[in-house]
Order: sequence, then C-alpha cells, then structure tokens
Amino acid sequence: MSVIREEVQHRMNQLPSATELVRERLTESAPAERHLPFFASFEAEPDLAERHEEILRSDMGC
Repeated sequence: MSVIREEVQHRMNQLPSATELVRERLTESAPAERHLPFFASFEAEPDLAERHEEILRSDMGC
C-alpha cells in the first residue's frame, strides 16, 4: 500500500499549485475585446420567458 501512496504523492508533487495557476493567468495579456458570435438579441413574444419550460419540453418531444 505504501508504494501506491508514494506514487500518488509523487504525481501530486508534479502538479502545479493553485497559486502558480492563478499567477500564470494574471500575467497573461487579455484580449482588448471579446468577440462573441453566439450572442444575439432578438424580439419575441412578451411571455417567452414565462413559457420557457413549456417551449423546451415541446422541442424535446416530452
């Protein structure tokens, strides 16, 4: 059992720490503007939000 424990400990020691991951993310340069092609607005019936569950169920064939 100690061999497995040593192997797990060895593998865990090879993983970067959370602080290292955060530090890397903070030093990365962020893009000036994000392009979100999947985001759009649209016009719909006033009760669309109220009927969302019904609409989803009908689309899923339930």
